[in-house]
Formats: sequence, structure tokens, C-alpha cells
Amino acid sequence: MIAPDTTIGKREPVWGRDGHGTRVVVDPGEVVGARPARVVSEPATDGDAATGPGRWVLAVDPGLWPLAAGVELAEPAGSGRSWTVITADLRPSGFDPAVSYIRVEASLTAG
Repeated sequence: MIAPDTTIGKREPVWGRDGHGTRVVVDPGEVVGARPARVVSEPATDGDAATGPGRWVLAVDPGLWPLAAGVELAEPAGSGRSWTVITADLRPSGFDPAVSYIRVEASLTAG
């Protein structure tokens, strides 16, 4: 079990079109669906060779599933950090659903 120490939600971007008709994010949007989460490792302190430089590992409540590469996650309060998802893997528990989580590898985008 990975006990949460923060909350993290998805940032829902607002899409539009630029002058050439290309789809672009015009507003990063609000953080929605804040759920319990934990920063498992950060490259500045852990230097985890398995995840490579610059990758953070987060454990996020499965209520945010599904998560795809490129989705932005953010802390709605506290430090205000945000991350861009690189990979996300749902880790369900066969023993007790209360200990299921999403293992997220992400890059820090702000904070």
C-alpha cells in the first residue's frame, strides 16, 4: 500500500484553432477530479536508474483512470506542481480494491 500525502487532478485543456487551422491548446484549463496521490520518487533526490533522468514516479488514485501519455496532472493546492504523463499503468489489487493505484511516470512541467 502506498499512503497518499497530496492530491492530484487532471488538467482539462481548452482546445481551439490557430490562424492555420491547426488544433492547439488555447487555455491549460482547470484541475478537475482531485484524488489522493503520492510522489513515490523524484529525480532530484532519488536518481532512479530504472526510470531515467527527469522522470518522476507518482502513485495516483484509480479514480483518475484512464490516463494517457500527454495528459497533464496537477496539484490543485500546496506546491502547485504539475506533470505530463509519460506512462500510466493501473495496478489493481486482487486482495482489496482500496489499495489499488495508478503507477505514473511523468515529467515535471511546473512548480
